[in-house]
Amino acid sequence: MRNKCSKTYSLEKILSRLSISILLVVILAIQLPGFSQEKPAGKQNEASGKHDTTLQLKKHSLNFFLVSDWGWNGYGYQTDVAKQMEKTAEQAEPAFIISCGDNFQIKGVQSVNDPLWLTTFEYVYKSPAMQCDWYPVLGNHDYKGVPEAEVQYSKISRRWRMPSRYYTLVKKVNDSVSARFIFTDTPPMVNEYYGKNDSYGDIASQDTAKELSWLRDVLANAKEKWIIVIGHHPVYSASPKHGNTPELIAKFKPLFDKYGVDFYFCGHDHDMQHLRPAGSNTDYIVTGSGGETRPTGKDANTVFSLSEPGFTLMSINGKQLTLYFINSKGQIVYSLSKSKK
Repeated sequence: MRNKCSKTYSLEKILSRLSISILLVVILAIQLPGFSQEKPAGKQNEASGKHDTTLQLKKHSLNFFLVSDWGWNGYGYQTDVAKQMEKTAEQAEPAFIISCGDNFQIKGVQSVNDPLWLTTFEYVYKSPAMQCDWYPVLGNHDYKGVPEAEVQYSKISRRWRMPSRYYTLVKKVNDSVSARFIFTDTPPMVNEYYGKNDSYGDIASQDTAKELSWLRDVLANAKEKWIIVIGHHPVYSASPKHGNTPELIAKFKPLFDKYGVDFYFCGHDHDMQHLRPAGSNTDYIVTGSGGETRPTGKDANTVFSLSEPGFTLMSINGKQLTLYFINSKGQIVYSLSKSKK
């Protein structure tokens, strides 16, 4: 027969073993995949104060995609990103798609009959949900081919809409709100491409002063609530591959600041970035991982950066605009909301 002390000892022993078991379970749980004490990447979004992990699309919104540096003949991550764009399009129903250049790696297209139109564009983005208008700009790799062929393809395509190398259009959001989109031709503004006529023979013949004058006039006369500019080269980027473009900081940024540009979208660096310089109203977005990724980086202007294949979904609902970075697996890795009175 056990005495009282031995019963007490047994209870203490049981409690001790139970505590050890609980501790072991906690330790193992922390080591399991998917258990993390780190904040999701999107938590860096300070503009909206939260990170949406699911699409929060409102009725009667203007939804559209942006993708860049996608033209890899179906190789790399291009097909994976394209398939996810198709899946997202079934839900978001984009009114149009914007391409920020390098539409055809590595040396552009040679004519409107180049087979790359089929293998890199038509046969890759082929679902019914993707048969909306595409509004592209030219990238440096497009200039290695015959860039004018991409303009001329608009005359025979039902969805490729590139009336000239730089152009502007207005999209209506509702009865009282519209958005102006300004598509620029940035390769001729970058000094490194000059003197390389064997690779960029068409660059030197472009009149950049004329384009800048046009851009200034369009911005000065824009009355729309949302002003969005698209180009291939970043104004700002923290990527170790290319990074900032000094020529565009000098030529574009003063105009953006003066006329209140809301967003500048680009590619060239193959990652996803949101940058906002101190004191700037303009949000600078890099969405260059439509076909290939490279290491990303961070600097003083960085709000978010990630090296993953993917694209951008934008949704404008009157006075609010929401941006989503979506990777090739369909995960929302970052979101940003911006409101205007």
